[in-house]
Amino acid sequence: MNVKLLERVTELTKGMEVFEYVDPELQFRLNDKIQQIENGITELNSFIRGYRFNSIQDEIVYFKEIKPQLVKEYVYLSSLKTFYEKHQDLEIKQSKPFKKEVDRLLYFIRDEKEFYGYIKKTHTHNDEHYFRRLSDSGASRTIYNLNADLESSCSHGLLLAKITAYEKLIGFYTRQLNRLKAPVEAEHLKVALPLEWKANKVDAVELVYALYYSGAVDTDKCTVHELAKQFGELFQIQITEQLYREYIDIKRRKLEPARFLVKLLNHFRNRVEEEYT
Repeated sequence: MNVKLLERVTELTKGMEVFEYVDPELQFRLNDKIQQIENGITELNSFIRGYRFNSIQDEIVYFKEIKPQLVKEYVYLSSLKTFYEKHQDLEIKQSKPFKKEVDRLLYFIRDEKEFYGYIKKTHTHNDEHYFRRLSDSGASRTIYNLNADLESSCSHGLLLAKITAYEKLIGFYTRQLNRLKAPVEAEHLKVALPLEWKANKVDAVELVYALYYSGAVDTDKCTVHELAKQFGELFQIQITEQLYREYIDIKRRKLEPARFLVKLLNHFRNRVEEEYT
């Protein structure tokens, strides 16, 4: 994968996490961020039109894991802006608008249950059809790619971005509902438990992907990016910015891709053997 391309996507998504916790009264700040992401998507599309991927796998990674992260934030922030423009301040202090929006988003996700299951179960057998350029995949036109550019879009990238954005919106609206129900309790949700990650970042990425792909965590409720974010918050380490780039490097290791996992296994076995003897 082109390093400059990855760095540019990282730069564009760097400030996105902040808006997950922005106070609803500050929705007017969304405009600048939405415009920034829109410009970034336009820039990426322009770059990709003339870009030739090194492999089919690189192409799939871009359309399945990299670009949807940026489009997801665009859908997320645009939806928030529309929601707050639609409801007056007095209504925002009531639970009904939030409940109605959550129901609407859940209905959309359930309506796309086949593709939703494909993503959440980390299937890959249709990736070449879903996540390659429209000019390469031979995919038929759908409502999600009807007017899409053949060289910079794939058949299911927008749908993936919408689903993950809607999951994020559901989480946001649910938190607002919880605050309305128990505003005092909401102030005590953060637990001061500073745990420090002593290994390096790529080890953390390796562990996060292992947990995600093994099914050890509930992947129906989060993406690997969201799991990495929560992992980082717990251990005071930022790994989401370089998540996909680090994962690609891990996959390209010649001898043992799971170095850190092997190291953990060896340390665990040695300790058990010492205690047993």
